[in-house]
Amino acid sequence: MIARSTDSAPTEPGVYRMPCGNCYVDFFLASDGTERWLVPGDERSYTRDTVAIARHGEHPWERMYTLGHAAAEIRRRATADGTPVLVLIDELAAVAATEDAAEDEEIARIARERPADSAEVARSDLARKFGIDLDEL
Repeated sequence: MIARSTDSAPTEPGVYRMPCGNCYVDFFLASDGTERWLVPGDERSYTRDTVAIARHGEHPWERMYTLGHAAAEIRRRATADGTPVLVLIDELAAVAATEDAAEDEEIARIARERPADSAEVARSDLARKFGIDLDEL
């Protein structure tokens, strides 16, 4: 499975859904010509082989939209609706901002409702438990 994932890995830079089916990777060529494979939320930069080892699965690689695709879709929508491109972009940005605000509100609600961690122990209590005098440090 790993060999198949490595062999079938994209050769054209872009954003792809990975064979695990759950992750995405931004594949691009750095200024020195080396391949870079970045997975959102992961600080590491992968190589073709390491991304195939770490993120393999039964699904095929799937290319996501590029900026060129997005620009063409915006132009198509604007033309179909008879709307100026800048107006459509403003509308799309407003929708995205509303979705972001709703997500932020949901995160804040979950944080407020989360019970306090009952396992929290004051540093001084923990130090006392292990016979450490914090004043000597």
